[in-house]
Amino acid sequence: MDPLSLYVHIPFCQHRCAYCDFNTYTTVGTLQEQYVHALERELDQLAILADKVGQRRSFHTLFFGGGTPSLLKLREIQQILESVQDTFGITPAAEITLEANPDTVDESYLKGLRQSGINRLSFGVQSAQADELALLERTHDFSTVVDVVAQARTAGFDNLSLDLIYGLPRQDLSSWVKSLEEVLKLEPEHLSLYCLTIERGTPMHRWLVDGRIPKPDADLAAEQYEFAGQKLAEYGYEHYEISNWAKPGRECRHNMTYWRNQEYLGLGAGAHGQANGYRYGLVKRPRVYVRRLDEEEGSIFPLSGAVAESHKIGRREAISDTVITQLRLLQEGLDLPAFTQRFGQSLEETYDGLPSQLMEWDLLAEADDRLLLTERGRFISNQVFYRFM
Repeated sequence: MDPLSLYVHIPFCQHRCAYCDFNTYTTVGTLQEQYVHALERELDQLAILADKVGQRRSFHTLFFGGGTPSLLKLREIQQILESVQDTFGITPAAEITLEANPDTVDESYLKGLRQSGINRLSFGVQSAQADELALLERTHDFSTVVDVVAQARTAGFDNLSLDLIYGLPRQDLSSWVKSLEEVLKLEPEHLSLYCLTIERGTPMHRWLVDGRIPKPDADLAAEQYEFAGQKLAEYGYEHYEISNWAKPGRECRHNMTYWRNQEYLGLGAGAHGQANGYRYGLVKRPRVYVRRLDEEEGSIFPLSGAVAESHKIGRREAISDTVITQLRLLQEGLDLPAFTQRFGQSLEETYDGLPSQLMEWDLLAEADDRLLLTERGRFISNQVFYRFM
C-alpha cells in the first residue's frame, strides 16, 4: 500500500490575527503539555485500529500546522515525532514541515528543529509593508523575517516556504510589487500567495461592516495575482497549484497529497482526514479533545475517540473531489485515463458533456490525456469547480 501523510494541528497562538478564522486559541497555553500527550494517545489508538484492518503504513509527509506550531517546546516536537515513528513509522526521505511565526523562533530553536528531523519550514510572512502587517494584526515586522530566514539557513534548512496575502483593503499594486520583490530577495524555495477572504466572526469582518475598512477590490486582486505569476516565472518559480509556486522539485509534497485526493490522517483538535474510505473531523476545542482521548477508544480506522463527525465517502463525492482537487494542479491536472479506470466511465460520460463545454469556453484544455485549467480558467476556478460538484 502507498504511504500515508499526516497533518498535526497545534491550536495555540499568542495572538489571534484580525483575518484568522482557523481553529486557534490564545487562552489555553497551559494545556500544551496535556495536549501533546493526547496527540500520543490518538496515535496509539489509530495504530491499533489500523492493525485491525491491515492499514498501518508509514508516513512519507508530516505537516505541523496551526495555530502556531513554533510555540511548542523542542522536546514536545521531538516527543511527537518519536511517537509517530514508534506507532506508524516515518519513511527515510519524508518531508516534515513545521509552520512558524517569524517572531516566535530564534537560531537556537531553529537548530533544534533541524536536529529533531524537521526539514521544511513555512513562515507566515503575509506582507513586507508595515501598514499592512498592522492591518492584519501580525506581531512581527519584515526585518524579523529577513533575520529569521538567515538564521534558518544557518541552522541547515534548505527548503523554506513563505506565505503572502494579496487583495487587502487599501493595498495597491505598487505595495504588492514591493512585498514580492522583498520576499524574492530572500530566495525561498516555495511561495504561497493567498487572496484575502474576510470571514464572518473575524475582527476584520466587523471592521468591514462598521465601515472602518473598504471592501477589497476583486479586479485589483486579479491584477495582483496576474503580476505575481509573471514576476515569479522570471525568477524560475513554477506555478504548480493555483496559489502555490516552487522552484523545480520543491513543490510541497504534503499538500500534493490533498490535491491528488490521496489518503491522509488528521491529528489534533479540529483536524480533518480521509483514509480507509472515511472522511472525518475531530472535535475543535483542545480541552474536549484531551478529555475525549482519555475517555473514548475509537471505532474503526481512522476514527479515533476524538472524532466529532465522519462519513463513508460515496461514489459521487469521490468523483467530484478527484476532479476538483486535481484540477488545482496547474501543470499536472486531472489524469483522464486514470479517472476512467478508477470510476468505470470517462469524465465526459460522467458529466454528460460538461468538460467539452468548458473547453469550448476556454476554461479547460486537454493535453497529453490530462485536463487542465486554462489561464482564463484560473481566474474563475471556483466557478469551474462548482460545476463539478
